[in-house]
Amino acid sequence: MASSLEEVRHRLAERGEYLLRYREQSHYRRFFYSRNESHLEEICIHFKEMSQAGIPLLDILDSIKQSSPSIHLKDVFENIYYLVENGASLSEAMSYFPQVFNHVFVGIIRAAEISGELVEAFDQLAIFLKEQQKFKVKIIQSLRYPLLLLGMILLLISILSVFVVPEIQTLISSFGHELPLSTRILVFVSDKFFLIISSLCLLLGGGIGVLFCLSHLSQKIRIECHQVILRMPFIGRLFKEMQVLLFFQIFAILHQNKINLFECFANARLSLTNLFIKQKLSEVSEKIKRGHNLPDAFKGDDFFDLYLSRMLKIGIQTGKLDPCLHCITQHYRHTIDQKIGKLLAYLEPIGLLIIGGIMFWIVSAVFIPLYEQLIGLDL
Repeated sequence: MASSLEEVRHRLAERGEYLLRYREQSHYRRFFYSRNESHLEEICIHFKEMSQAGIPLLDILDSIKQSSPSIHLKDVFENIYYLVENGASLSEAMSYFPQVFNHVFVGIIRAAEISGELVEAFDQLAIFLKEQQKFKVKIIQSLRYPLLLLGMILLLISILSVFVVPEIQTLISSFGHELPLSTRILVFVSDKFFLIISSLCLLLGGGIGVLFCLSHLSQKIRIECHQVILRMPFIGRLFKEMQVLLFFQIFAILHQNKINLFECFANARLSLTNLFIKQKLSEVSEKIKRGHNLPDAFKGDDFFDLYLSRMLKIGIQTGKLDPCLHCITQHYRHTIDQKIGKLLAYLEPIGLLIIGGIMFWIVSAVFIPLYEQLIGLDL
């Protein structure tokens, strides 16, 4: 794998070989090779430790290439080694592989090369990637129980609707009198179970498909859709805080590496996925360009918490912005952890109530007709 056709020809010519045919890597394969934070974290730690030991850059790249656990990363670092060997800077060589090193990663390395603090930069990146990994694992672990509970509910409904209710329906129908409402609903759901599930899936898929198509036709519709996500009860607020946390984590790392304020702002904003939050941050950036200081630019927008402007104001007044940025990230991380814990505390009893409600409905739908039949027999 190489970054250009000319590079392929040049590297083959160095070995006395000639290019007969070539195949360009497809976009699908580039998407398939997604970033792996754990591998990147190991690479950053490797870079930091070997740089501290005074090992030359080319030897570090060769060592990473040899020890890389991924075949794709071996190819990437083979190309980076070649580019650096032929005069490119490390950040320039990494920029040829955006599927592995995003713009923030490359920007930090570029700033570190200028300031001469490459060891510190790789240390910060390793810490950031480790925190991101821990955060993702925590989110996955938090979602495990609700998803398991949802699966149990769907499985319970499926088994009862397909195997249990049809047998009971035959018995109840033989009684010959009018069935109560709960029983009629149960029989209807059992008869139409697969039709109801397929219809709901079709409606949900169709709705998502329409929104997806509309959002790609108009940027304004995409922003509106992202704003609707932020307005969702509880989940919207949690997602907003996660995006703000990511923004200030990246902003803090870039600022520590002596990158100017506007470039820090732009690179950190590009790392977000919610377009509405990106738009709000663009408005903040425009205020700064018009002469507002950083705290006032955030304070003038009700979308952001007052805590942000207060902490930023303290950082600007004391000349210690980096510690204040660290406090902001710690505050949001703690808030998100609390909200996830609270969400799980609510979901557990709600899930049990849903299962209990379904069981009560089915039992009452079956036993009310049986009870009425027994009373009729006594009379």
